[in-house]
Amino acid sequence: MLPARVGLTQVALAVILLCCGFWLSRRLAVLAFGFQLLACLALGVLTSAIHTEMGPRDIPTKTLYVTDVTGTVIALEPRNGRIRATLAPSEIEGIPRDRLGWHIRLSFLGDSDLAIGDLVRATARVFPLRPPSVPGDPDFSRNLYFSNIGVSGFVLGRKFEILEERNSLNNNVLLGVVERFRQYISATISDEMTGPEAGIAKALIIGERGEVTASIADNLRKSGLAHLLAISGLHMGLLCGTVFFLIRFGLAAVPAIALRYPIKKWAAMVAMLAGLVYLGLSGATIPTQRAFVMLLVVWLALLLDRRAISLRLVGVAAIVVLVLRPDAVLGASFQLSFAAVGALIAFYDGPGRRWLDRQGMLSWYERAGLYLAGLLLTSLIVTAVTAPIIGYHFGRISMLGIFANLVAIPVMAFWVMPWIVLTLALIPLGLSELSLAAMKPGLTVLLQTAELVAEQDWGLWYVSGLDMLAVVLASLALAWIIIWRDKAMIWPVIPVVLTAIVFQGMHEEPEVLISGDRESWAVYDPDAEILYVSNGLRGFQKDIWMSRFGVRPEHEARRVKACDDDPCYLDITKSGTASPIILAGNIANPFYACRNADIVVNQQADLPETCHDSGARLVVDDDVLWWQGGAAIKLPKSAGRQPRITTVREDSGNWPWIIIGGRAGR
Repeated sequence: MLPARVGLTQVALAVILLCCGFWLSRRLAVLAFGFQLLACLALGVLTSAIHTEMGPRDIPTKTLYVTDVTGTVIALEPRNGRIRATLAPSEIEGIPRDRLGWHIRLSFLGDSDLAIGDLVRATARVFPLRPPSVPGDPDFSRNLYFSNIGVSGFVLGRKFEILEERNSLNNNVLLGVVERFRQYISATISDEMTGPEAGIAKALIIGERGEVTASIADNLRKSGLAHLLAISGLHMGLLCGTVFFLIRFGLAAVPAIALRYPIKKWAAMVAMLAGLVYLGLSGATIPTQRAFVMLLVVWLALLLDRRAISLRLVGVAAIVVLVLRPDAVLGASFQLSFAAVGALIAFYDGPGRRWLDRQGMLSWYERAGLYLAGLLLTSLIVTAVTAPIIGYHFGRISMLGIFANLVAIPVMAFWVMPWIVLTLALIPLGLSELSLAAMKPGLTVLLQTAELVAEQDWGLWYVSGLDMLAVVLASLALAWIIIWRDKAMIWPVIPVVLTAIVFQGMHEEPEVLISGDRESWAVYDPDAEILYVSNGLRGFQKDIWMSRFGVRPEHEARRVKACDDDPCYLDITKSGTASPIILAGNIANPFYACRNADIVVNQQADLPETCHDSGARLVVDDDVLWWQGGAAIKLPKSAGRQPRITTVREDSGNWPWIIIGGRAGR
């Protein structure tokens, strides 16, 4: 939320002073609690500032249209029929060698024969980090920056050569071994499993989602099963739990061992090792890191004979993840993971514990019914606490996901995950064909369930216009209730909830979006509920903007209209107030446009300074888009008001990963 980075010295001083204030007021509970909260906030800012300073330096700010890149392959990932490779560059034509302290991500043809550790030379087109297209769009450049990636691009055709195969990965031998084993698992699955199930198997085992088709991914999102593709607490818990059960079950079958040794602790240690291996194979994403840290605390608690499941577990995991990667807090994955896990632990550590304690006194069919009831209640809790976050990030909420998970989670727990454990054990021996074949029917059930639920359009709610502050305040209120779990402590959150409602009521979504690449735009007519887009707008950007205005894909033909004219004249009404708008790539007669429109957009050329004097209330031209990035405009509700404009530079701040107009923030 800050406009730019803060100084390390000032933040460190603030942390020290607040800690001193906490120590001096330690006997005054309320005051000490306030100092503690502020100290933690300042410490979080300090951690983020340190990571920002540790980010890549001297990253390029201009496009290199044709350049030779030489580097070592350190990661490979199939992606939409191509191979996305991450290289540690040793030489890039046009960039001094002393400024190559970052990685480069290149896209190769799908049949390119690459391996981890290969030293390659390629002719490529290289782009700097790209800021959000318009204010409010996803910021992918931030994630690349904190992943030490300075540029991205694609190889021109087959213009590349492998100079040396399987070269050493500098000093990170372990990383090379893990990556090569991941590629071996991927190749084994491709050889021994066919159909869309192969892509799902790779996503579940090694976190490689590049072979999951767009239609399947969309079905999983619509059905509320998209969490199955992101290796997180469910996968890590099931895998480690399966290993724990099998090891303990096997040791318990030997009386000489079971009666003399702590087999439960032995099983916990083996499960910890299995989780560590799975963490490396899955690519160590943020959800997997969070899940591993939480399970590590569980196993350590078992080894120390302490209580394992508690909200302290969530707190420790959050601290570890945020210290390692503080930017994760802005991602949907982190927010959804901790919202769901925190709510579930709060419930099953409180009211739900009475359910669990009664299981030993019930018959098998009563326990089965209790399991199904618990599964349904779990889905309800997760859906309720994650709905605002999902709606804010993705613009739609699957209400039928509750029932889809009733089928998917038991299939994952009792069929798919045990076979995954067996597959990981058999792949090094070359005997995984049987386990993969046995796993496939379970994956088929998951795909069919997702397709069936996704076809029920009425179960998918499209939401738009959620205010960020309203969602944050609602999440804080929920966190407060979960942490304290006391009726008397509910009262303090009422003002917070009311404030969130006020912010949401005051929120206004911009109706005009103009991309920073100066090629596309979108205008939404609130009264007619029609979305007008520039001719040629399609694909990912179009989907984002449709979701932003709450336009369902099945209503695209009726509610989305492309403007074939250039300039394009639109007469948009908001609350009965008309706003004539002219948008064009290059306006031949700017004076006519300025006299006949309230808002004039000229994407690829400047407009004369006298345009305002001719009658235009707001002018957006090449000069604005080049130096300030994409723009979002809120139309006036009444004739006397001015339209309000926000640019990417103003919205995203002056950060080093925001590159606009050939300049990076500082």
